[in-house]
Formats: sequence, structure tokens, C-alpha cells
Amino acid sequence: MQSKDGIFYGWWITAGTFVVLFVGLCSGFYTLSVFLEPLEKTFGWTRTQISLGFTIAAVLVGLFSPLVGVAVARFGVKKVQLFGAVVAGAALILASFIQTLWQYYTIYILMAVGLASVGLVPSQTIISHWFDKRRGTAMGLIMVGVGLGGMVMVFLATKISVVYGWRSTYLLLGGLVLGIVVPVILIIIKNKPEELGLVPDGIAASKSEASASQKLKGFTVKEAFMTLPFNLTCLIMALFSIILGGLTMHAIALFRSYGVEQAGMMWSLTLGASVLGRITFGYLSDKISKKSLILVSWLFHIIGFGCIIISAGMSWFVWGLVIFYGLALGSFVTLLPLFLGERFGVEHFSKLIGIIGLCQVIGLAVGSVLLGKIFDATKSYANALTIMLVLSIVALVVTVCIGQPRHKSVTTPVT
Repeated sequence: MQSKDGIFYGWWITAGTFVVLFVGLCSGFYTLSVFLEPLEKTFGWTRTQISLGFTIAAVLVGLFSPLVGVAVARFGVKKVQLFGAVVAGAALILASFIQTLWQYYTIYILMAVGLASVGLVPSQTIISHWFDKRRGTAMGLIMVGVGLGGMVMVFLATKISVVYGWRSTYLLLGGLVLGIVVPVILIIIKNKPEELGLVPDGIAASKSEASASQKLKGFTVKEAFMTLPFNLTCLIMALFSIILGGLTMHAIALFRSYGVEQAGMMWSLTLGASVLGRITFGYLSDKISKKSLILVSWLFHIIGFGCIIISAGMSWFVWGLVIFYGLALGSFVTLLPLFLGERFGVEHFSKLIGIIGLCQVIGLAVGSVLLGKIFDATKSYANALTIMLVLSIVALVVTVCIGQPRHKSVTTPVT
């Protein structure tokens, strides 16, 4: 079944969700590193103090993620994302008026509420509802919104901050969220294809396919927690997020510490490289084992960190981190929700991805503060890079150990 213009409406959902993540999530998340040094210079706060704001927000996003999953199941994606966009936009505007450290922390608490509600949990849930056979491709496309949005928003925020100052930058970002994201949610987003009389992918399944799909009953949160594969999946998300949290907050400063003059541009290009990872691995996930692709993602992590660790003053080695970590970042965030849906079903997806989100933001919080502590103690990021390399190796081993969860309702194994 198609929409009246011949295009399955799920692709309009994909486009709308792309915009929501591009502007709504990236304006408040990936731009954090842009404000690290300006806030340090303006107020004299240490990098640990500034990183703590991100940590507080990350922990709260984690605590809110399961609640967002429940809210999505009860109220639908549209209402939850609309609430999140309004709150995130308001928080960014209020950030332009920061005068004290407690105000900075308070605003990032508010930011956490908005980002949790507008971000990945509802976005990944709505794609899981609208697509089945093309889920990997659609998920890859919306995750491109995160990678491309991160690249563009970091570049935009950096340029505006240099010319007009960090306060004006916060104002602009807040205005973009309220002026673009809110209308997109109101006009485009529909919770499920059934609301428009459609079915996932726009094509009704045959009787044999429908019968096979009914054999795979979705795991509840309680049932998932009772399996080793789910707990190991949570662990690799936490390890990935420790790395991401550290780099999100410190990437620009890290590049600069390695003698890179255009440090902001390099981080922007890293996020740009993630776009290729999201598109390529999203497409491949509809054809190749998702577990195998996640292993490739961890291999890219290892190569990226290995390149910068052995750079020894040769700045061109930094491009290894830009390219390989960028690909790893884009591929992992696209693959994990697909891997989760494949192995545990989509019946309770919003709640399960909410739990995964909790593990994610705990890791983000730990990584942000960890790198801040290491730099404040050693005035270098060298030890931090070694730790991230070790975490990547551990995660690779853990991923190898993730098997197929056992469910009494499953009669046909997932390949």
C-alpha cells in the first residue's frame, strides 16, 4: 500500500525523523565540545567542572530513557517528541543567559529532559514500527541525520561562536530547534502505519511470512533481563558510550593537544565520516549478519585509536582516528537497535531500547568525566586514548560472546 503520491508514507516518516535528529538532537548534544573552552575562558571553571554538566545531563537522560520508552508505548512517539523539542529548544535559549555554575548545571538538567524525549528512543521506535524488511536501510538513513547533523551543527556552532560569541550560539541553536523541529513533528510524524491504513514497508506480508513472524514473540523487559545476550548487549553499549562520551566533550581539545590547528573542523569531519558508516552499514544490515557488522565496527575503533596513539608527532596519523572512528561511530549506533530488534522483537521495543539508552548515557557520563580527570591530572590525553583502545578490544571480545537469546515462544531461530 502506498500513499496518494505513490511514495510509501514510511519514507516521509524517515525524512521527518531525520530532521528531528539532525536539528533537535545534534543542536544540544554534539555541540557540547564547542562550548568547553569558551566556558572555561569566560568563567575560569575547570574542564572537570564543565564536563560535570554533561555528566549530570547524561545520567538523567539515562534515568529518563526507560521512562521515555514507557511514555512512547503509552502516548505515542509524536507527543513525546513534541514535548522534548519544546523543552530542548527552551533549554538552549536559557543557556545563553548562564552566569553561574549552578545555572549551567540546572539548564543541562532541563536539556536532559528534552534530549531524552526528542532523541533516539522515540526515533528508533517509530522506524521499527514503520519498517520490517527495509528496517536497516531506514534506520541507517535516520542515523545519518545524527552524523550529518553533528558535523553541520559543530561547524555552524564553532563559526558562530568565534564571530558572535558562545551566548549567541546557544540562542541560535535554540531557535533552530523551536523553529524547525516542532513544525516537522506536528506536520509529518505519525506513530504507526495503521493510523493511515498502511502496513510496515507498505507491502502486506504473505500468509506464510505472517505465520513465521508470529512465532517470534517479542521479549518483555523482564524476559530480556533474564538472558545473557541482553545483558552483554547492554555492556557493549556502555563500553561504546564511555568512548563516545569522552570524545563528545573533549574531541576538539584532544585534536588541538596533538597539534591540529583546525581541531573543530577535524571533529566535524569525524562526524561526517560517521555518515558513510550509517548509510553503508544500515544498508548491509538488511543483507549481512548484524553481529558480524558490529564486530567490524569494533575493529574500526581499534584501528582508529591505534593510529593516533602511534602518531608520534606525525599529525597525518590523526586522520586514522577521523576516518576509522567516524565509520565505527556511525555503524555502531545504527546497528545496535537493529540487532536488538532482530534478537528480542519489536513488540516491546521502546521499553527495551529505553533500557539500552540507560546503559548508553551512564557510559557517556563516565567517559566525559574520565577524560576530564585524566587531562586535569596529566595535562595530556595520551592515557585516555590508551584506555579507549583497551575498552574497544574488550568490547570486541564481548560481542563475540553474544549468542541467540532463548525464548520459549521462539520456534524459528533468527539468522
